[in-house]
Amino acid sequence: MGINIRRWGVFNLVGMGGFVLQIGAIALLTRTCGWSSIAATAVGLEVAALHNFFGHSRWTWGERPAGTVRAWAVRYGRYQIAKTASLLMNLVITIFIVSFAQIPAELANTLAVLLCALPNYLVAERLVFTR
Repeated sequence: MGINIRRWGVFNLVGMGGFVLQIGAIALLTRTCGWSSIAATAVGLEVAALHNFFGHSRWTWGERPAGTVRAWAVRYGRYQIAKTASLLMNLVITIFIVSFAQIPAELANTLAVLLCALPNYLVAERLVFTR
């Protein structure tokens, strides 16, 4: 079973939108509201996750509607589990790259995001947004 190129492109566009929202929320909360970077990052990550969940539900896998409230709740639960696993994988990769390659965390995290993109897509395709 190959990757649907259109879906892969939409998946990445939705993800980029979420990333922009995440960075914007972090900047707003830390610079304007005086929040700590940890609290602002936690909120930014969840804002991005919600954006991505609904964006993927509507555009990336729009032909696979959940149908019922229960189906939406199950799908969202699977999404949260997948998102948590992805964040942990991203964190481990970022720490590894920073520790061994001695490059800035921003660049290391960007590389981690790129390395996690295909596994994230496959998990979403096969476990979260199933028919």
